[in-house]
Order: sequence, then C-alpha cells, then structure tokens
Amino acid sequence: MSGGPKIALVTGGHARVGLAISRALAAQGWQVLLHAFRGVERAQALDRELNSVPLGIWQADFADVEATLASFDRLLDTLPPQAELAVVFNASIFDNDDRDTATLANFRANHAVHYEVPVLVTLAAARRFPDGQALMLLDQNVENLHDQFLSYCLSKGAMYAALKRLALTLAPFRVNAVAPGPTLLPHGADPVRFEEAARASPLRGASTPEDVADAVVWLMGAGRVTAQTVFVDAGQHLKQWREPAAPDRL
Repeated sequence: MSGGPKIALVTGGHARVGLAISRALAAQGWQVLLHAFRGVERAQALDRELNSVPLGIWQADFADVEATLASFDRLLDTLPPQAELAVVFNASIFDNDDRDTATLANFRANHAVHYEVPVLVTLAAARRFPDGQALMLLDQNVENLHDQFLSYCLSKGAMYAALKRLALTLAPFRVNAVAPGPTLLPHGADPVRFEEAARASPLRGASTPEDVADAVVWLMGAGRVTAQTVFVDAGQHLKQWREPAAPDRL
C-alpha cells in the first residue's frame, strides 16, 4: 500500500454501468476521477457529488489514441506521487456490424477504445504508479462466439487475450477484468426481446449495474488477485448467445 490517497479513474464513469461503478467506489472510500468524452456537464456534477473536493474531469476522445495518451500523461503529472491509483476502463462503443457491414473506420474505432487505449494507458499508469492496478470491463462474448458486433467482439477479445500478459509483465501492478452480460438495454433495442433473452440465461435474468459494480469493488480490494476475469452475466457465457435485442446494423 502506498499510504497516499486512493484515486480511482473511471472512464465513462458518469453514465449507465460506469455511474454505478463510480458510486460504489466512492462508497468504499475511493476518490473518483471521472473521464468523459461527451456529457462533460453530467460528469462535473457527479464529481461534485462524489468528492468533497472536486478532482476535475479528464476529457478525452479515445478514438484519437495519440491525443488521449498525451492528455493522460498530463493528467498523471497532477496526481500525488504517493497515490494509490486504479484505472477502470469502462468507456465503450457498441455498434452492430458483421462480415458484410464492417468498415475500416468502425474496426479502428473499436480497437482504439477497447484495446489500444486500455493497453497503452495501463502501461503509462504502471510506469508512474507501479503498485497500482487496472481493471478492464470486457463482455461475456469473449467466451461466447457469434457473428454479430464483429468489430466490437474482436476488440474485446484482443483485450481479453492481453490481460494475463499485462498482469505478468507489470506486476506488482495488478490487472484484472469484469465481463458483464446482458445488463442494460442497448440504445435503440427492443425491450421485450431484451427481457426474453435475459430470462433465457442460466440464472434467468439480466444482471444489474450494481452487480457489475460489486464485482469491480471486490476485485479492486483483492490485493493478491491478478490476471483474473470475473463473469457477471447470469451464466450467459455458458450458452450460445446471439443479441436478439441488437439495434440495426451499421
């Protein structure tokens, strides 16, 4: 332990599952440093709600990897060197493409947000805060193959494949992951079909954002655990899963 302040940087931490994670970590005594690309005013309001002294917002567009890394280095310069730093990679994009509709632009955007930025930011964080940790939000699809959301699934799978190597390379910096399943209705999806699909999972229902946040909190407090992925998906990865509630393809 560093003996300094506990600071958790939560990407996309002002909305949906990220909001539940931010609130759960604040309840456990973490100072929550919020990242936002859009919704900066909401993030600023949450910063004031969660932190007795607001920390400010890290605004970055992860699709622009070089600019993101440069702004992250500047952000690290502002943190106390004795801080206990955790980075939670929750920010995501979720567009449905397949072999016929995948484009170079969508492939690059997904890999930037879900793989390149998490890997490179984790490396930078570990260099400055070697006793810190990173936690990746993956998806149950990393163990459940289907042909939807091709760019999204490939990028999440790349991060899943990198997890153990990062944990080994960066130790004592810890690297873990949580892989949610059906949790919140995707934008533009059919709620009836979503509920039907969730009830077909082994535990017969969708997980909640709070379920995911509980797993994040546990892993972040489990000081002797690294290179692990916890599936919070009602057992969905144990069955063939297609996204019946998916919005229309790109």
